Amino acid sequence: MLDKFLAYALPEGATKDHPFTCPMGSQARPLESVPLPPLLVSVAENDLIRDTNLEYCNALRAAGKEVEVLINHGMSHSFYLNKYAVDMDPTTGERARELIDAIKSFISRQ
Repeated sequence: MLDKFLAYALPEGATKDHPFTCPMGSQARPLESVPLPPLLVSVAENDLIRDTNLEYCNALRAAGKEVEVLINHGMSHSFYLNKYAVDMDPTTGERARELIDAIKSFISRQ
């Protein structure tokens, strides 16, 4: 299924190594050369791509970028988009509120 989503999102003929989906890959510009503002990266603890997300954050830091990482403990990918879980599960609801508060705080400091 992920391959299907990528086919819709990437330029025709592109592979998973395209810089849009693989910013640390061989086809991507060096992170040092990419002008980026300070970043807040939200990472769900149980996300299948958690380690890749954290690797990206570490690479950004190594490239001199300012990165703040928020680990959403006990959560899975895009947990905050599951309205039923946010409304009905106290833990998911609390984590979603923590994420919103972190985003507001991050923006106010910029």
